Amino acid sequence: MFNESTAIPAAPIETASSVGILRPYARSVNAKYHDSASVYFSIKDRWNHTLASLPASHRNSILARLKQLAKKFTNRYPKVRSLNDPHFRLCRSLSCNLGNILIDSTIQRKLDIEWVLNILEEFIAHQAMPIQVYAVPDVDVPERYRNGSPFYASWDGQHTAVAFWIINTIFLGNSEGSVEVPVVEYDIADRQECRMTFINNNSKEGKKLLDPIDKVVQMIYGVVLDDVTITEWRNVYEKQKHLEAYDLFLTSDKFFDDAEPGAITRVKDVTDDSVSVELIRQFTVYANHVLAENNRPINTKELPIILGFLKMAMQDNIKYTDDEIRSLADLCLVKFNADFDEAGKFWRQVGIAYTKWHNKQYKDFDDQMRPGIRLNKDWTQGGTFFYFQLYFTWLNEDGERMRLPKLNITTPFLPAKGDLFK
Repeated sequence: MFNESTAIPAAPIETASSVGILRPYARSVNAKYHDSASVYFSIKDRWNHTLASLPASHRNSILARLKQLAKKFTNRYPKVRSLNDPHFRLCRSLSCNLGNILIDSTIQRKLDIEWVLNILEEFIAHQAMPIQVYAVPDVDVPERYRNGSPFYASWDGQHTAVAFWIINTIFLGNSEGSVEVPVVEYDIADRQECRMTFINNNSKEGKKLLDPIDKVVQMIYGVVLDDVTITEWRNVYEKQKHLEAYDLFLTSDKFFDDAEPGAITRVKDVTDDSVSVELIRQFTVYANHVLAENNRPINTKELPIILGFLKMAMQDNIKYTDDEIRSLADLCLVKFNADFDEAGKFWRQVGIAYTKWHNKQYKDFDDQMRPGIRLNKDWTQGGTFFYFQLYFTWLNEDGERMRLPKLNITTPFLPAKGDLFK
């Protein structure tokens, strides 16, 4: 039977206070990296907190789909009343009380409810993988969960664990502590060892592969909690600190928070080894100045242009001061409201300039030989336009042209001065 009261969280999760904070949601996301130890949640709380954090419309669609999956499960297993029913052929590894499994949220990625629903959609008992766990010292078990029995933390397999919990409590209407589920206990020496194994294991077929944001979370936690010394991880952590200083945060559209002010979804662009920590710091100065005028997420077409220009300058041994970067941000605000949206002012003007250049460039070609207009809204064409916009209009207080790097973009596109923003 479908237990709707179990499926719906009792209350939304807490968020940071908005008092005195320009981007409180960003601050609440970044706050998790200040944990000084593993943070544990019961399977029930992991589901409830994640579901409560979603937009109401998406939450309602998930609950509606969950009802449909309950019917599908009942049709597939009409005789099953418990996970320990002999007709429910789970693998026979070690077993653990479902209520005594915790989720180590500092190792496991953020719960992806859509993936849990996908597991439930095709759930076959005898194909379910055991949950990979390690023993949690009694002193580390949160007081609210203690029951006198040993507890284990899932370091891989939380989505399967949540699927077990939904089947047992929501579909079948049982208490979470009434059944045993298969687990594999690992002799984990330290969290760094566990973290590396988690990343390596989640690159195989049949697993929910780690997205860039999932890997970044592991790297940051690895440095904060485990003192990992891997250079790549340390650099990502240093970049995170600069983002955090201005209430910017890395995320993914799968978390449904990409429209929040300060959100950055181009994770790879930020964590790329070729992008230094200093470049990210410079970008945060730009972003903070622009967002002070228009509190919004960082546009996916914005970061490559600004970061690309700052990187070009750095390659030409030009390091802009923070005041110069704020001046650059002011220029963007004045000329086109720093609107880098794909359908916004910047790219619309790029399109005008590119079309006029293209028509002039190929005016003597026969129609059949003339190449079509191919305006790619990327760094090559957008960066070229941006460079010449700065060349003609970025001036200091004395009306002198600001220092610029040598243009190193290979493209025949050359926007006319009259086609730039006035």
